Amino acid sequence: RAHPQEAGVQAEGCAVLGNACYGTDAAGRARKQRAAAAGAIEAVVVAMQAHPQAAGLQEHGCGALTNVCSGDDAAGRARSQRAADAGAIEAIVAALQAHPQVAGVQQDGCLAMANVCVGSDATGLAHKQRAADAGGIELAVTALQAHPQVAGVPQLGCWAMGSVCFGTDAAALARKQRA
Repeated sequence: RAHPQEAGVQAEGCAVLGNACYGTDAAGRARKQRAAAAGAIEAVVVAMQAHPQAAGLQEHGCGALTNVCSGDDAAGRARSQRAADAGAIEAIVAALQAHPQVAGVQQDGCLAMANVCVGSDATGLAHKQRAADAGGIELAVTALQAHPQVAGVPQLGCWAMGSVCFGTDAAALARKQRA
């Protein structure tokens, strides 16, 4: 937060945050919660919005959001909601759109979109619709087409589409048609 104008500092901060919040054990879940409580989610989104052309920052920002927002328990869903409230869905989609030839952005962006859009409750479905409305489905398809040989991109692009298109209501069926 001390150097918001420095894209390199922001990128390194996002990378460290992503690494610190990796893990699904009790310690990993506690780190995710501490990071969220400290405002890390909002700081990542602000950094991504401030430096849209910095590919490294976008990649590490998506990676940080992936790890902080992972978890399908109540705490994980609350972190995903906090991310959505901060504008993470739109920031992730903007990163995918701005850097279609950067495989790392595409990979981490697809995974971040899948994690922020997790859930089958009303909130999760709303996140899915926001991602679709922002162009997330089409950008996941673009990632698949641009990087078919890059390990992780096809799998995570499919995962993003599966997450965003999940559901049985009319809106979900419309999202599936777009994929």
